[in-house]
Amino acid sequence: MKRIPSVLALLALMGISYKLGLSRNSEVAHAEEISRWTKVEIPLNLSHEDRLGLANAQGFWQSTSTSKDKQLAFPVAVKIECDMSERICRESQASVLLGVLQADLLEYDITSWTAEGVVADEADEGECGIGHRLSLDFKSNSVTVTDYPKRVTTNANCKPFQDASSYSLHGGQLMLYPPAPWDPLVKSAGKK
Repeated sequence: MKRIPSVLALLALMGISYKLGLSRNSEVAHAEEISRWTKVEIPLNLSHEDRLGLANAQGFWQSTSTSKDKQLAFPVAVKIECDMSERICRESQASVLLGVLQADLLEYDITSWTAEGVVADEADEGECGIGHRLSLDFKSNSVTVTDYPKRVTTNANCKPFQDASSYSLHGGQLMLYPPAPWDPLVKSAGKK
C-alpha cells in the first residue's frame, strides 16, 4: 500500500513528461512546413495619366536573364511613382536580406517623358560607378531597370558589376508560404 502513492506519482510525472514532449514536438517545423518565398503573379498594371504627368506601378523585380549569376540575391517588392512636374521617379522598396526586413527609397531623375513612356536615371553611381536606368513603356505595359557600368574599374569588389544586368517589374506579390508566424509582443532575444 505504501508503494501506491509512489507509483501514482511516478505515473503522473511520466504523463506530464509525455504531455510536455508532445507540446514541444508539435512546435517543431518539419522540412515540408518551412516557409519559402513564393511569387503570386498578376498582370502588371502600369497606370499613367499624361495630362497630369503621373505614372505608377507596383510589383516585384525579376531578372530578365536565366543565368544563375544574374538573379537577385533576395526578393524585392517595389512601388514606383513618377511625377513629371517634379521630374522625379521614386521607387519604394521592401526587401529581406539575410532574414532582415528593410525599406529603401530610390530617386531617379526623369530624362525623358513622352506619350510612349518614361526614362529616368539614378544619379548615385556608388564606388563601382554603376548606372541605374528606369524605363516605363506605356505601349507594352512594362517597367524595367538596368544596372550598367559607367566606367571600367579594376577594384576587386566591383568586378561582379562590370556587366549590365536588367530586371523587369512583375505584377503581384512576394509572400512567405506557409506564412511565418508573427507575434509583435514577443521580446527579442537577449532582452529581459
